Amino acid sequence: MLLDSALTLRTFASELVLLCTILLLLTGDLIFHPRDGRYCLGVTLGGLLLAAVAALVFPPLEPGALLLAGLTPDTFTVVVKLLGFFFIALVALLAESEDCCRSQSTALYGALLLVAALVLSILGAASDLVLILLALDFLGVIAYIMTAYERVNLLASEAALKYFLYSATLSAVMLFGFSWLYGATGTTDLAGLHAFLDRGLTSSALPLHVAELEYVILPALIMAGAGFAMKLAAAPFHQWAPDAYQGAPTASAAFIAVIPKLAGLATLVRFTLTALPVATSAHGGDWQALLAALASITMIVGSLGALWQTDLKRLLAYSGVAQVGYLLIGIVVQSPTGVAALLFYLVAYGVASLGIFAAIIAVTGNSTPLSTKISAFAGLHQRAPWVAFSVLVSLLTLIGMPLTAGFLGKFWLFAGALEAGFPWLTVIAVLSNVVSIAYYWKIIHAMYFQQAHSDEPLRISPWLAAALGISVALVLLLGVFPPSGLWTLDFRF
Repeated sequence: MLLDSALTLRTFASELVLLCTILLLLTGDLIFHPRDGRYCLGVTLGGLLLAAVAALVFPPLEPGALLLAGLTPDTFTVVVKLLGFFFIALVALLAESEDCCRSQSTALYGALLLVAALVLSILGAASDLVLILLALDFLGVIAYIMTAYERVNLLASEAALKYFLYSATLSAVMLFGFSWLYGATGTTDLAGLHAFLDRGLTSSALPLHVAELEYVILPALIMAGAGFAMKLAAAPFHQWAPDAYQGAPTASAAFIAVIPKLAGLATLVRFTLTALPVATSAHGGDWQALLAALASITMIVGSLGALWQTDLKRLLAYSGVAQVGYLLIGIVVQSPTGVAALLFYLVAYGVASLGIFAAIIAVTGNSTPLSTKISAFAGLHQRAPWVAFSVLVSLLTLIGMPLTAGFLGKFWLFAGALEAGFPWLTVIAVLSNVVSIAYYWKIIHAMYFQQAHSDEPLRISPWLAAALGISVALVLLLGVFPPSGLWTLDFRF
């Protein structure tokens, strides 16, 4: 049912806060021309904090309740909002510490981050194919701009162009798949799609003949899945990621590493668990098998690709591909428990990745691609023991070592795959994780077992120190004291 205007405004409170913050940020920069980035950083962080408070103060709606057309702001939406606001706040700390982001318009960069938070909050509630496609592409436009933000860097412009062309092509494929779904079912609403597909394609009232319908739905889902895979940088649609990571400013690379994955996974969770038939129905196992195959290919390609990298950003890009494979297991499981495990591991992956990108900024001081070689981290424990330790903790959680958040996240995901009847997927995930030790070890070896290029102590900004401290604290605290309340949240769709 549609909601009244007062409830609509209350539910939109966090989005309204973000919109007002964007206007305040740009207007203040236009009028006062602040000489440093502290004004922009303060407004950005303040707006994100107020938006998070608004999301918590106003309770989510019951599952199935509609806010306007195509929006269902339920408990899952609130969790996605809070995660997005938190990750974007960390990216803002990184951007304030990077030379190229400060040399350009800091207000524009902050506004881009706030617009991304606004789009992400809408994506978390999107339950209509048209809204999903538009919001994903809008977030993509922000990512292109942030990739090419350092205008004097030709490699950044090249990376942004590749990112745009690849994304535009797969978005067209995704649109084609959505149009097939609409043509076959007569609706773009996810709940309407589910009601149609869960009938087993046997009703005489269907728009198409039953025999023809079998040849429409599966290709449509494959085309839609290709679009989702590109947004997530899942294999084999990941080729844009290494160039984008390497060419973009480091803060922008951190944004690309986390925010599009959160947006894509949140949308894919709602799409699969709302629109597609359950596994016990006549056609429910088809999409599960396809998604399991995508997860396995993604883990294999990401792990093998990372083995041969000497550039740290490119290594993180391939590592991120493998991490997407692990996260997709939470959707294959097709249960609220799987969604909770996915969200928990996404937090572990996000804070660990942002911590490593913060260390890259601390070591290089700029976004020059040639300075992001793994060898730049040689002897880091001698120059900056705290930075080296934070990178070590982040790498250990990505490996999945005990007493870190990554261990619990992977354990719950792998156990969920076993319970869902996918033992072969669990085996591939474990083997991929074993391979990851080899390429993460290259970074650890450089930091602790190689001689530093300089004896001069490394000085870092307080913003980077804060980002590194938050990363280490969350990884260790969540590994020892996991949030039990996550498993009690109502993730019904």
